[in-house]
Amino acid sequence: MKKDKLILLHEKFKAEIAKALEGFKQSRNNTEQILEELVFCLCTPQTMAQNALKAVQEIKDQGLFKKPDRAKISHILKKSGVRFHRTKAKRIISMLKTYPAVIERINAGGNQDMLRDFLVETVDGFGMKEASHFLRNIGYENVAIIDRHILRYLKSEGVVKKNIKHLTRKRYLDVEKKFIELALKYGFKPAELDLLVWAASTGRVLK
Repeated sequence: MKKDKLILLHEKFKAEIAKALEGFKQSRNNTEQILEELVFCLCTPQTMAQNALKAVQEIKDQGLFKKPDRAKISHILKKSGVRFHRTKAKRIISMLKTYPAVIERINAGGNQDMLRDFLVETVDGFGMKEASHFLRNIGYENVAIIDRHILRYLKSEGVVKKNIKHLTRKRYLDVEKKFIELALKYGFKPAELDLLVWAASTGRVLK
């Protein structure tokens, strides 16, 4: 998908993307939304975004953020179509215990990369991709969510030369740098290009 096609796609989804990015920024000022984004990003690996969103909403509706129950959360995840529901329920319970420390660190602001490393070290279930996804969803626009869709796109652009099956931290940062450089070359924020690639794959602007 070359620059001309990207520009046409951006024109089609411009309003939706702007709305999404503004919503991400606003969520950073809302501790409840930050919590929901943490749970969402714990749920998304190998799971459709719509299913993860459905699960988060039901967990919230049942008051399980305030009174966590691992069995109930696991049941909701399974019912919603979230894969590995038992493992992810365990991770959600673990995250809720460390949530005050996470909020404190986010409110302290500071270096984005240091914050991402903190999240990877602190939140059980967060690797570089999940931590980047979370940061993007609370308004950090200079990160890349390096998943199979982005890798496929970068390969089609000739930025990545071969299939990458495992992303170490060093390799993740290297690929992310290339993605950010490509986004800036085409005149987009990294977060915009990420949403565009997803829109090209799904026909929708999804977080």
